[in-house]
Amino acid sequence: MALALLAAACGKNSNSKSAAKTTRTAAATSTSMHEEMMPLPDYAKGFKTTFAAPADGVKVTGNELKVEVAVSGFKLDCDLAGKDNTPTSAHYHLLLDKVLINMYCSPDATVSMQNIKPGVHKLEVAPALNDHAEVLEAGNAQTISFDYEPTSALPVLTDETSADKPSIKILSPKPGAVLSGAFDVVVEIKNFEDNCNLFGKPGVAGYGHWHANLDSMEGSMMGMGTMLGMACTNTFHATTTGLKSGQTHDVIALLVDNGHAPLHPAVADKVTVTIG
Repeated sequence: MALALLAAACGKNSNSKSAAKTTRTAAATSTSMHEEMMPLPDYAKGFKTTFAAPADGVKVTGNELKVEVAVSGFKLDCDLAGKDNTPTSAHYHLLLDKVLINMYCSPDATVSMQNIKPGVHKLEVAPALNDHAEVLEAGNAQTISFDYEPTSALPVLTDETSADKPSIKILSPKPGAVLSGAFDVVVEIKNFEDNCNLFGKPGVAGYGHWHANLDSMEGSMMGMGTMLGMACTNTFHATTTGLKSGQTHDVIALLVDNGHAPLHPAVADKVTVTIG
């Protein structure tokens, strides 16, 4: 049993040199995210995800691919993402050509064909523990192929250059806030285009999204072990579920590229809150 560790990688700045570096970063993530391995807890052997739809080899002529995922051995629960692992709750990841797209807690998901080249591609579904460790054994995960032959492809998004540096600032919650139950992380982003359709796609300078983390943005999987979730709007819906009353935690918002690598140097903000 093993987990995939996303390779640590540099993000992008907005000049042409950085754009080339970002493209190489996405490619490196694609080829290396399965290379570093470490043991998973024994209970993860019982976690399984399969595609209920579509069938392997499906031809895609539109600009999105809808999938249905069946899970067994665990309950889908994104409220615990980025928190302590449990033997009963987890979520699943979709990977496009071995690059993570996003985390999911609904049986239905949609994959955008934005910036995907026509031809045959691989889509993988894998159980993921709360710390985003992926259960990638053949009996736990499944990979299908699809042939993308668009009738009318989406316009390709290309590099955006700017002399101004990207930034992200947490507007809510405020430092020292006492949180209990559901809460929103609201951010202000400048000089950076956040785009959900580019999740897991090759790097495009000036584009990406942001991650909401708890306490840390360092460590394995490009700091994703403590990731509450991903966002491409100014608001991420979070919850204190799984956290203990009286604890203090840092809520972190960080800009990342399409392949989920933090920008380099890091562009992030944090606030310290108390759990009520």
